[in-house]
Amino acid sequence: MSAIHLSNEEFQKLLQEKKPVLVDYWAPWCGYCRRIAPAYDRIAQEYSQRLLVAKVNIDEEPQLAHAEQIEVIPTLILYKDGKAADFLVAPESQAAIAQFIEKNL
Repeated sequence: MSAIHLSNEEFQKLLQEKKPVLVDYWAPWCGYCRRIAPAYDRIAQEYSQRLLVAKVNIDEEPQLAHAEQIEVIPTLILYKDGKAADFLVAPESQAAIAQFIEKNL
């Protein structure tokens, strides 16, 4: 299973879930975002039992990116109990994302 793409409405519903939610804020014109996407999809598969993994295209959901104070992409935010618990900007690898998750779960 790869990461699910969210609209603002879907994002609000997802935060109601019991599982933690990892969200990647990205844009199609961002070269680094496209390079890290396969690693992020592998994270979605690897951690599917422990958390929900999603993506928000900031060009399609600019109000959501603004509300979450996204200034640099890609930015990953881990939400627990409906609130942002921690964030990671421009992860360099799948291992870095996994380490971030393990530190925060």
